[in-house]
Amino acid sequence: MRWWLTAVKPTKETNAMKEWTNSSCLPVIVTRKGQSFPVSVAISAVAPQELEAGQDYFLHADEHTTLAGVARRQYLLGRHAAKLAASHFTGVAAPLIRIRPGVFGQPVLDCPGHNNVQVSISHSGPQAIAVVYPEWHPMAVDIEEIRPDHELPALAAREAGLIASLPFTYYESGLLLWSAREALSKVLKTGLTTDLALFEVSTLQMQEGFLFSTFVHFMQYKAVSQIAGNMIYTLVLPQRSDPDLTALRTLINSVSRYS
Repeated sequence: MRWWLTAVKPTKETNAMKEWTNSSCLPVIVTRKGQSFPVSVAISAVAPQELEAGQDYFLHADEHTTLAGVARRQYLLGRHAAKLAASHFTGVAAPLIRIRPGVFGQPVLDCPGHNNVQVSISHSGPQAIAVVYPEWHPMAVDIEEIRPDHELPALAAREAGLIASLPFTYYESGLLLWSAREALSKVLKTGLTTDLALFEVSTLQMQEGFLFSTFVHFMQYKAVSQIAGNMIYTLVLPQRSDPDLTALRTLINSVSRYS
């Protein structure tokens, strides 16, 4: 595993992306039907002033924005996590990689010399997460800040019964299910623009500290979620694909303390 934790300034001799200690990227091996391949998952918890000062290290020329306030911070956090993952996956310098919106607002990755590689991005509160993956193996991520003062999204009757056995508070359990739903909506490229009942969770199972969720109407997918600090991290991928949980845990724990 390669860690992206030391501060390295790009020079004429290198395409290295500037790296901050409160962000991390790891290759996560996914195994499917006896074959394995890597995807890159990155989490960023970089402070706003550092993002502003260092944006030229990771933004493409077309990605500079006039957004302000919280929207700007979330945008820069998301782009930073996505560029860490994309640069790690492809070896291409981050400022040369462009992320543009698709027709449904989904992020689309344009990377010189690399076709059929895509990205999923999520941000909440002080952190953002991204996964870069081969297009033939759809994946998505979601991240949620645990803030019990916020209203919990509505659960279906089946879901309310399922969370009773989980070792979390009612709010945390409900937010875990919401995170799984939201990540599924990203895989399907609908976002939360359709009937939420379509994303209803079917089963829940704890495994090695992660919550595995399956879905009533989309049985071909599953969600893998973990709580660390005051954040929830979720990865959705095909049902018969298995991510390296040790790598995921290492990545999450390396950054969750910065929340």
